[in-house]
Formats: sequence, structure tokens, C-alpha cells
Amino acid sequence: MPISLRSISFTTLRQHRWFRPAVRALAGLIGLWLLTWLAVPPLLKGPLERIASEQLGRTVTVGGIDFQPWSLEFALRDVAVAGANGAPPQLTIGRIYADGELQSLLRLAPVVDAFAIDNPVLRITHLGDGRYDVDDIIAKVTAPQSEPEPDQGPARLALYNLALTGGSIDFIDNSVGATHTVRDLALKVPFISTLPSQREVKVEPHLAFALDGSRFDSSAQGTPFAQTGQADAQIRLDGLNLAPYLGYLPANLPVKVLGATLDADVKVAFEQHPRMAVKLTGTVQASGVRMADRQGADLLSYERLKIDMADVRPLEQVVRLQHVELTAPVVTATRDAAGLINLAQLAAPAPQPTAAKGKATAPAAPASSAEPASSSPPASASAAPASASQAKAKTQAAPAWAVEVATAAVRGGTLRWTDATTRPAAALQATEFALEAADIALPFAKDNAKPVTFKGGLNLQGSTLSFTGEATDQKAQVNATLNALALQLAAPYLAQSLEPTVTGQLTGDVGVLWQAPTPQAAQAGATGVTVKAGPLALEQLAVKQGKTTLASLGKLEIAGAEVPLDARTATLERLAISQPQLAVERGADGRWMFERWLKTPPAAPGSTTATGAAADAAPASNAAPWKLRVADFSLQGGTVSLADNAQPRPVALEVTALGITARNLASDGSKPEALTLTARAAAPGKGNNKATPGKIDYQGTLALQPLAAQGQLDATRLPLHALDGYLASQLSVELLRANVGYRGQVALAQSDKGVSLRLAGDAVVEDLQANSTAAFTPKTEAQVGEELLAWKSLNLRGLAVAIAPAAAPRVEVKETSLVDFFARVTVNEVGRINLSDIAKTPEEARAANAASASANASPGAASAPPQAAATAAAPAASTPASAAVAQANPLAPVVLFGPVSLVNGRVAFSDFFIKPNYAANLSELTGKLSAFSSQAPGGDPVLADLELRGRAEGSASLEITGKLNPLAQPLALDITGKVRDLELPPLTPYAVKYAGHGIERGKLSVDVNYKVLPSGQLTASNRLVLHQLTFGEAVEGAPNSLPVKLAVALLADRQGVIDLDLPISGSLNDPQFRIGPVIFKIIVNLIGKALTSPFSLLASAFGGGDEMSHVPFAPGSATLTPEAQQNLDKVAKALADRPTLKITVTGTASLQEEREGLQRESLQQRVLAEKRRASPADTSPVSAAEYPALLKEVYRRADMPKPRNLVGLAKELTVPEMEALLLANQAATETMAAELATQRGQAIRTYLVAQKLPVERLFVAAPKAGKQPEKWTPRADLSLATQ
Repeated sequence: MPISLRSISFTTLRQHRWFRPAVRALAGLIGLWLLTWLAVPPLLKGPLERIASEQLGRTVTVGGIDFQPWSLEFALRDVAVAGANGAPPQLTIGRIYADGELQSLLRLAPVVDAFAIDNPVLRITHLGDGRYDVDDIIAKVTAPQSEPEPDQGPARLALYNLALTGGSIDFIDNSVGATHTVRDLALKVPFISTLPSQREVKVEPHLAFALDGSRFDSSAQGTPFAQTGQADAQIRLDGLNLAPYLGYLPANLPVKVLGATLDADVKVAFEQHPRMAVKLTGTVQASGVRMADRQGADLLSYERLKIDMADVRPLEQVVRLQHVELTAPVVTATRDAAGLINLAQLAAPAPQPTAAKGKATAPAAPASSAEPASSSPPASASAAPASASQAKAKTQAAPAWAVEVATAAVRGGTLRWTDATTRPAAALQATEFALEAADIALPFAKDNAKPVTFKGGLNLQGSTLSFTGEATDQKAQVNATLNALALQLAAPYLAQSLEPTVTGQLTGDVGVLWQAPTPQAAQAGATGVTVKAGPLALEQLAVKQGKTTLASLGKLEIAGAEVPLDARTATLERLAISQPQLAVERGADGRWMFERWLKTPPAAPGSTTATGAAADAAPASNAAPWKLRVADFSLQGGTVSLADNAQPRPVALEVTALGITARNLASDGSKPEALTLTARAAAPGKGNNKATPGKIDYQGTLALQPLAAQGQLDATRLPLHALDGYLASQLSVELLRANVGYRGQVALAQSDKGVSLRLAGDAVVEDLQANSTAAFTPKTEAQVGEELLAWKSLNLRGLAVAIAPAAAPRVEVKETSLVDFFARVTVNEVGRINLSDIAKTPEEARAANAASASANASPGAASAPPQAAATAAAPAASTPASAAVAQANPLAPVVLFGPVSLVNGRVAFSDFFIKPNYAANLSELTGKLSAFSSQAPGGDPVLADLELRGRAEGSASLEITGKLNPLAQPLALDITGKVRDLELPPLTPYAVKYAGHGIERGKLSVDVNYKVLPSGQLTASNRLVLHQLTFGEAVEGAPNSLPVKLAVALLADRQGVIDLDLPISGSLNDPQFRIGPVIFKIIVNLIGKALTSPFSLLASAFGGGDEMSHVPFAPGSATLTPEAQQNLDKVAKALADRPTLKITVTGTASLQEEREGLQRESLQQRVLAEKRRASPADTSPVSAAEYPALLKEVYRRADMPKPRNLVGLAKELTVPEMEALLLANQAATETMAAELATQRGQAIRTYLVAQKLPVERLFVAAPKAGKQPEKWTPRADLSLATQ
């Protein structure tokens, strides 16, 4: 049965044998406790202060010691450690309390049930340069012992309920002038034990304090003294302001942290076995962070960065984050005037100390230098490969950090960019930047890596941009959506190279794809980047200079664009351009507006070297040309205005309603694809002068490589005159108006050999008006601006043009018509026809082109002086026709013309070469020309039939018929021309210049025939019929004076008609042969003969020659011979037909030349007189039978010495002997000669009167019997004169 304690009394206890020893032991123990309680504190205080002072090197004082032996409680009060050099106490502790356990005696190790430190105050001062006021204490405590104790492992102890409360720490930093405080420091550790039986007990420490007003709280749980060494700690920071501690960051950091607040709620899990492991979970948040660059300029700030750690194991290099979020970041990127970007400088090393301090700063050692020397690579070059292999092996062996982020986000961000290199400085700001990313895992898996997905957006100064994408280390894709992205954002950069401003906005989608290239491709320069776009629209594009819009674009749309950069190919499913407008302009200085738009960059000091380097690098680039492919292209509502002020006459053209549609355009495509082009073209006008624009419509195909186009072209009333300025350098005409049209097929192809062109259709040039601009003399200068050429329409129906490389160009026109045409033909003061100045010489054309290309060219360089022009034209006019056929040119153009019709033409002719000037008009010119060609089958050109009729000066009829070929080489023709009843008074200027008389009246009719053989032989007949030609009196001061009245009287018949036939023949191959000068010379000589040889003019009508002006006589005779009578009959007949002529007869004789004739004639008269004396009634002449008897009678009667016979009687002589004696004794005197001359004149007069010539028109001049000219013959002279 159990014993009950209640049944035992005190008396019973006293009776036990152990009672008394027990009481004595208890009394001794109580006495010992009392002694200890009273003696220990004073005995322990002194040694304790002394030992502590020795250990710390500072005076340590203890205010009091409390010891309660009955409970083993021990306490130190008011403990203080003196400060250095009389400074305030370094450390003060209000109380140190320990509650011991009796089991400490059993375990032979301290076992403390409670250990507390109350109100500790620590004061630490940073003196600068890394020195602190506790350096002496630290040196004292850490000084090595003279005899180190053997390592016996960790001390054996067991501590319960460790607590530090009410702690304070003051950290005074004299280097920065700041004081940091820790208040309300509390540390609680429930248990610490190294005793074997207590190692598995969980420990849950707790730490809390306020650091400069910021709360820190933490808790932990673990078995740190167990074999596994596990522990879990919870760390919490609330609003820790890091600003006071930023001054302690290293000075060589690339950034300055200006402010930050840290919040944390982190759980830390530790484990020592089987291997060291640390795991972090929880959240860390930095708020109010502001960073600046080394110069103090803003760099980065954000409102909050929050990191939610799911599993972070730094020892295993594993980081798994559940979420990372950055709120309201502001990134400021700048580029200074020197071109340095602040972000790029973050990687630059900090400035090194200057040499003035006398310290050389060695460069930082590489990380590999911390390795043992045995692992360092050998210095020898031969060991380099081995070293590289070792380094590579180490790199491969080193494990990479594994980073995983489930989600990440940036919200409310702001990106700022300023650029001082531009003028004005660029300033961009993107707001509301947002980014969300998921599934971030680095490094990426080698196979089937899960891509990082992301999306975001921003607002860029009124424009928005959003994007989505995904990426791995082998491929990436980003798709961005733009909404009204303004091009003005790039204005500061465009202003560096462009004078005009550019405005507009982009809206649409843009994507970038990246596929990692193979190592070989990457080494060759491959990027693996492909750009995609669409739908993408560029709207409201405008290029402006001030308020003037130079170019604009309503909208440009792109769909399905794909640009693989490595393939250098751009493919577009659709490209649509609407309402483009462009002003193409070239100034008088010859610079196009594009050249003036570009700014000339200032030459940089190193520009020469850079340029040279670029030049050296240029040849090394063998990149293939870019290729462009557009499946569907359209341009609508385009407008292009051209203004070229660099020409002698400004050029202006406006193209409106421009529309282009094309399919499958490809810069490398050889397959023809559909193309449509429409447009309107007009010359600019003002007000009501604006002309109706012409139209262009092309329906066909186009291939770009090589260039080839084929289709139907319909062009109507295109203003060719708008391009007149370009003709100024080639033609001396100003094209006021000319509308060109064409309807038909067009084929254009380009090959390695050249360009081929084919046209097949109808062409027309309408409403042509051209003025003359050539002015080499004052008169032609006055004509500048007058109409030179005009027509209503020139139609070329059935036009076919074929131009091909290495082949003769071929032009064929089936039918041509020219309606209501006009031409002005002018002869200037120096005798040069204006038509010869229309086409300028090549030298003049080159000079004109040079003048238009250079603003400093001489204004007169475009045209040669009149003398030079005339001199240059003269040889050209005299080029032999044979030169054209000297050698056939196989590439000479082949031209074939069908029938040509001319309707209602008019020619205005002006001649300033004569004084006074002359003008005439040809009108109503209508005709036709049959087919002709430049080809000559069989060698001889085929001549076309020509018919042309019209009127001259409104009254005379004009007709030209025959055959010719304007294109024949050599020239060949056979034409006949007729002019009827041309009034002659208007030709007075020519009559005054060449004859000295004006024309009072008269009409002209002309019949000409010209025939030119291919050999160059010319045969021409010119028949001129003048009716009632009447000249006026001589004009005083005229350059010439011809006997035109006499000529008219000689040439005109009784009806007043002059009929002249002027045949001409010669060779056109003769450089000295000219048709015009020949005809002119014939006419002048004809008129001159009226004075020098008037009877030759009569001879042209009645036959004969110059002998008609002389009547021959036998020497000494005044009797008309039959021949003389025959000539006098012709003269009588001519005078009868020309009643205005008067004739004068002048008898002539010469005693010297006619002495024998006079003597013989005197003898004949004596013989005749003898016959009359013998037979007065017989009037017949002396016959031959009668002559001897009559001569003998005359001899008998003659009183002269006569030969006698021997008896003295007159001797009988023969007839010749008698004639000789009579002639020898016949006298011949000047009187007889004068009488003979008179008789001759009277003989002619008598004969002409007998021919019924009115006596009043017949005159006998005084005879001429004196000395006559050389080679004179016996005669009478005839001369003519008018009334």
C-alpha cells in the first residue's frame, strides 16, 4: 500500500537518522548563499572592470552587480566603455541580465535560462580615410595571442531566451558630416545550444530596429546547431531611406544614386548539410529611386521596383522570380555636342587620380588574376593554344546562372532623349511606356526553348505605339502598331541635311523577325533579320519651305511588305499612293531643287581621313543590288509640276490626275506584267488663259529587268510648247503652241546592245504656232516675236517607227495631211534666208547647252555672230550633191511616206536685202504629193507626183506639178511651175536695186521646168512673159541704172508682151554652179544688152545676132548688098512690132581703109556715066559685055599720061591694064570719103522707108568719115532709142 505523506508528522521526521544531517547541510547552504549574495558583487566588480579594460584597451566601468544565489540570477548595471581621447562613452548598457540553471553543474557547461541586455547605447565615429574611433579596440581584440590555443571545437553551452531590448546605435560620419541612428533595437533568440541533447531544438530568433526612422523587423526559425544546420529567417524592412548611406557607395561607380527607399519582406532558408544551401523567397521593393550620371545629370528614376522572389538560390546560381514590376520609370538619355551618349559612358571606367598626387594607379587586375598561379596561362607564345583550350574548358565547366521570371512588367514609364548635336537640339519624350513579359528563362533551352512573350506600348508626343512579340536565343519576333506617329519627331535630324521641313504621320503595323544565322553565315555578315510591314500608311506627308509646299502626299499604303535584309529583297503585296504632289524645279543657276534641299555638312577635322577610309572600303563591297517586288501597285491623283529656269526660256509643265496601276512589278523581273498609266498634261496658264489639259492613257505591260514595255498609247493634245525651253538650244524658234497626239501601239525594249523602239499608230500635231528668235541684223531683230511657222493640224496616219541597235532606223507614214499652214520666209540685210538659221549648227547647239548649264556663261554664247553664221552657212549651201552619195551609209534612216496632202497654206515672204524692202504673200496653197521613200530600188530613186496650186499676192495663180522625192539621195526631180498674172509694181524694190527704175505697171507670167538627174545634171527652162511692163523714171541714188525702158522697148512686142526663154543647164556636182545666181546673171545681162547690144535683144525674137546693128558695104561703095537688105528687113519688121523704138542710121567711111575702094568705085561711076552719056534712056547697070568698050572710052577720054607706041600714038591696052592706069590716076580725098559715108546713110534710110518704116521714127545721123576703130569694116551703124 502506498505511503501517504500526510500521515508523516514533523516529530516523525525528527526521529529519522538523516534529519539532522539534512538540516545542517541546509543551514550551511543557506549561509553560503547569503555569503555569496553579499560578497560576490563587491568582490567581482573590480576584477571584472580590470579584465574588461585590459581586453578592450579602454576604461570599462560597471555601475553595479546584482547576484541572487538562490536563483542564480546575475545582473550588471550601468556598464560603460570609455570613449577615445576623452570622447563620450563608446558604449553604455543599462543592464546585463543572466538567469543561470543548476543543471549547468550537471552538464559541466553553461546553461542559461534567460540572457538579456537592456538599453545598450553604442556610439561609433568615422574619422575619415577609413579610420574609426574603435580602431584601437578592434586591434586589441583581434591581436594574435602569443601562444595560440588548440582548436577544441565550438564552446559547449545552452542559452535560452536571449534578448536585447531598447538598443541604440549612433554612427557619426565626419567624412560626410552625417549621423545615422539605430533606435529601438531589439533582438530575441529563444535558444542557442551546442550541447548534444539540445541540437535539434528549433530556434526562432527575432530582430527589429528603427534605422534613421525606418523600421526593420525580422524573424527566423531553425536548428542551426543540428547536423543539418537548417534555418528559416523572415526579414522585413519598411520604408528604409537609403539616402543617408549613398555617400558610402564607391566613387568609381558610373552612376550616382541620389535617393532610394527600400522595403523588403524576405524569407531566407539556410541549410548546411548535405551541402550548403540558401533559399530566398518573398518580395523586395525599391521606391523613389533617382540616379544621375557622373556629372549629376538625370539618368534614371522610378517610383517603384518590386521583385517577387519565388525561389532564389544564389549558391546554386538559380533565380526564379514570380513577378518583377517597375513602376513609373523615367530614363533620360542625352547626347552632348561632342556626340557622347550618357548611357554609353556607363561602361566607361571612372576617371583615374591625377599624377599630381604622386601616386601611380595600376589598372585593375583581371578576374582571372585571382586564380592560383598554377592556373595562369604561360607567357610563351607557343603555349597560347593550350591556354586558350584551358580557358575554353573552364568557361564550359563554369555553370551559368539560371534565371526564370514568370511575369515582368513596366508601367507608366517615361523615356526622354535630348541631342545637342543637332540644330535645333532634338528633344523627344515617350510617356505611358508599358511592357509586360512572361516566361523569361535564361539561358534558353537548347532544344524547343519556350519563347519569352512580351507586349507593351508608349505614347510618343501625341502618337501611340504598341507592340507584342516573343523571343528566344535563336529567333525573335516583334510586331508593332503605330498610331499617327508624327514625322516631325525626326525634324531636328532631318534639318541637319535638309533645308525644307517634313511633316506627316505613320499608322499601321511593323514587324521584325530574327532567326539566328549559322556561324558560317554570320561570319559572312548575315544578320538573320527580316522586316515586315502592313497594313502601314503614311499620311499627310508634306515637304515645305516656309509656307510653300514643295512636295506632298495624301496617303501611302503598304500591305504585306517583307524585307529579308540578308537576301536584299523587298516584297510588297500592295503599294498604294494617293494624291502625291511634287514641284520639280531647277533654278537659273542650274541646280535642281533636290540639290538646294540638301545642306552641305561642315568639313570635320578628320573628314579627309574618314573620306579616304570610306573610299578604301568602298571597293571591298560586292553586295548584290537590292530587289524590289510589288504584287499590286497603284498611284492615284498624282500631280507633278516642272519648272526649269536654267534654260534660255523657262520650261513649265503641269501633270495632273496621274494614275498608275501595275501588277507584279519586280526590279529583277523579266516577265511582262500589266501596267496602266493615265494622266493629264498642260502648260501653266493664268486666269482664263488656262488651256484644256491633254490626256495620256497607256494600257499595256511592263518588265523592269531588262526594261521592256508594250501596249496601247492614247495621247491627246499634249502641250509640246510647254517644253519649248529645251528646243531653244537646238532651234532658233519659240514654240508658242503645239499640241501633240498619238494613238497606237508602243513597244520599248532595252538590251545589252541598246534600246529598241517601235511605234504603230496615228500621230497629230495640232495648233502649232512658232515665232522666230534668230536675230542677226536689225531687220530680223525687229521680226523677233513674229509668227514664223503655224498650222492647224499635221496628221501622220499609219505612222510606223522602228529603231533597233545596229540597224537603220525606219519611219513609215501611210498618209500625211497638213491643213491651214503658214510659213514666214525672210531674207535679211546680208542676203541670208531665215530658214537657214532655224536649225543651229552643232557648235551653236553645244554653246547653247553650255550656257544653260552654267550660270556664268556669256549671254552671247548661244548664237554665233551674223558674219560667222553666214560664213558657216555658205559652205554648207555649196556642198556638192555628190557628197551625199559618196558612200552609202548602212545605218542611214529609212523613211517611207504615203500620199501627202496640203490644204490652204500661206507663205509670207519678206526681203530686207533690197532697198526699199519687199514683201509678198502666197495664199490658198493646196496640193498633194504621192508616195515617196528614201530607198532607191534598183539604184534610181522613185519620184512622187506633185501637184500644188495657190495664189500669189492674192491675184496671181500659182501651179507646180511634176515629180520629185524630197528624201532622195542624190537629189532627183522633174517639176514644172506656172505663175499667171503676177502684178509687177510690188516688185519695184527689186527694180530700183538692180535697174535703178521703179515699175509703174505690168504683169508677169512664168513657166519653169527643172529636171535634175541622179547624176546631178540639171536641165532647166525658164519662160518669163511680161505684160505691159512699164518702168518709171530713174531713181536718184539707186545703186544701179540700167536702160530698162530701152530693154522693154526692145523686148516687148506690139501688144506690150515680153516673152523670154532662159534655158539653164549644168551640173549640181560643180561647186561653182548655182541656179539662183545663174538666172539672176542672165536677166541682168539681158537688160544690159539694151545698152551695149540692143540688136541682140531683137535677135532673140527674130533671129540673127549682133550683125543687125551694122549694115556692111563694099569698100568705097554705098550700095546695099543682098545680105544687108535681108538684115534691114528684120530690123524693119522688129521696128514695126515695137512702135516705141526709134532707129538712127550713121554712115561711116575711111579714106585710109577704103582708098582703093573709093578709086575703084569712082572708076565704076565713070564707066556708068559713059554708058548714060551714050544711051541716056538706058538705066540698067553696066553688064560684063558692055564693060570693056565703056572702059576703053573712059580711058580714051581720061586726061593722064598714057603709054605710046614707037610712032607716038596711044598704045592699045588690055582691060586690066587700062583699069590699072585709070585707078592709079584716080584721085581719093577725105571729101570723097565723107560723101561716101553720107551716101551710105541715105541708102539705108531710103531702103527702110521703102519698107514702110515711118519716117518720123527714122533718123540719119551725121556721117563719120574720119579715123575709124581698129578692125573697122565699111558699114553703116544702126542704133535704137525709145520715144
